[in-house]
Amino acid sequence: MKTRTLLEKLGHFLGQDKASQREEMKSIREVLKKLKDKEKHLREELDRDLDQDERHEVQAKLDVVHAQRLKGLDRVKELRAEHSGSGKSKAAD
Repeated sequence: MKTRTLLEKLGHFLGQDKASQREEMKSIREVLKKLKDKEKHLREELDRDLDQDERHEVQAKLDVVHAQRLKGLDRVKELRAEHSGSGKSKAAD
């Protein structure tokens, strides 16, 4: 194959990787927004007058939602770092 054809194929594969990362970031952001809303709702529920068992149950749910949200935020940071890292390597070439 000609060099140009090979480069086009390589660009296509690399573009797919970036596109899939963008899709992943988009879907993670949507989930993060929903988790943030859920976390806010649970915090508001904690402010209401609840008995000790209900309060403990709501706090446990809140802890889980918060932990999942932090994991999602970490993943977004990783994807951004990968994206910015790949841009820097191209500038060096």
